[in-house]
Amino acid sequence: MMAFYLAPAAEQSALMAFLFLALILSVFSVFAFLDKGAGKGKLMVNAGVSALLLLLILCLHEGVLGKETVKVNAFILVSAVPVWVLWCVGVLSTAGLLCQDILLPFGKKQSLGLGSIKQAMDTLPSGICYFTSSGSLKLCNLQMYRLFQALAQRDLQHFDELRQALASCDGESPVQRLPEENQTYLFPDGTAWRYSQTEVTLPDGTAFTQAVFSDVTELYEKGQKLKEQTRQLEAFSRDLKALSDNALTLARETEVLSAKTKLHDQMGAGITAMRQILLQEQAPPDAGESLRLFQKAVHALKSDSKFPLEHEELGEFLQDADTIGVKVTLTGELPMQEDASRLFLLALRESLTNSVRHAGATELTAAITCQKGGASLRITNNGASPRREITPKGGLLNLRRQVVNLGGSMEIGWSPKFTLTVTIPAEKEETP
Repeated sequence: MMAFYLAPAAEQSALMAFLFLALILSVFSVFAFLDKGAGKGKLMVNAGVSALLLLLILCLHEGVLGKETVKVNAFILVSAVPVWVLWCVGVLSTAGLLCQDILLPFGKKQSLGLGSIKQAMDTLPSGICYFTSSGSLKLCNLQMYRLFQALAQRDLQHFDELRQALASCDGESPVQRLPEENQTYLFPDGTAWRYSQTEVTLPDGTAFTQAVFSDVTELYEKGQKLKEQTRQLEAFSRDLKALSDNALTLARETEVLSAKTKLHDQMGAGITAMRQILLQEQAPPDAGESLRLFQKAVHALKSDSKFPLEHEELGEFLQDADTIGVKVTLTGELPMQEDASRLFLLALRESLTNSVRHAGATELTAAITCQKGGASLRITNNGASPRREITPKGGLLNLRRQVVNLGGSMEIGWSPKFTLTVTIPAEKEETP
């Protein structure tokens, strides 16, 4: 059992080196426990081991150097400890430290501390923070800090700061609130975040306010694409409607041209027949038919002059009514809206037919009123009043369907006399 100070220099150096390595390991363990959030007991044990090893190294070092002097008798006493005891102290300390370093990660898997909760929150893609009932910040992750820095260019400390920053997003703030979305904000980097807040109450009754920013960038971008596609479809719909209207106008113009061409041929044949009669002093074989067609063409021209062509369909309706002996009194003008004008003419024709067929009417009175909100048509006649309420069928049922398709309404009165009222709302202005 040789004392340390009597041991060979090589053995002293080896033991000192081993103790120094054990000291380094103990210091490393202390810092590792601090970083991993170990308990205070483990920290105190590792700090005590580190202090013991450091004191032991200093005593052995001074004892060897000062063993011939009187002032260092205390150090000589330490250096007089047998070498095997010092080796046991160093080995046991090193083994204990190594076991703690190996077992610490496994023990941490079964327990959660404040550090692990904060670390888990920092990995979340959403911005989350919790405020106390007084508004003080209790817990906040890195994403929320980053978003608030973009909102207010400072760190988040109080709930009132967050509310004030969100309220100022409608002004000159780099973060803009999207008016068409609920609590959604567009940040300078192009990302969109939706804000929400809820009250959280713990089992002990402590209340916290949870504020969350959720990333809705993908949803926002898809919404913008959908709006752009909707605008394109509306533009295509307007173009298609214009093409359809042009096709209808072209068909009407073709019919008018065909009628005028036929009228021109009839007048030409009649004039030719009259010329032959005047020159030959006798009528050709087909002169009678030519003159009859000429007379029909002249009658058509007279009807056109009686009913102007600025509203061809209205003129045709008035001409048909005059032909069957019904006097039409029309006040007001047809609306500029093409669909409303078409339905009003359809209602006039249906009323003309039904008043002659069912009521024996000789007069038809119609009043058109055009206002900013839409146009209305009211039709009555001087025929016999209906005996019971009228159920729409046939032409009236078809008319009601078309009126409803335009968002309008149709009312049929039967007492004390027949009335038909059609109302068409004004056409909404199309956004370019």
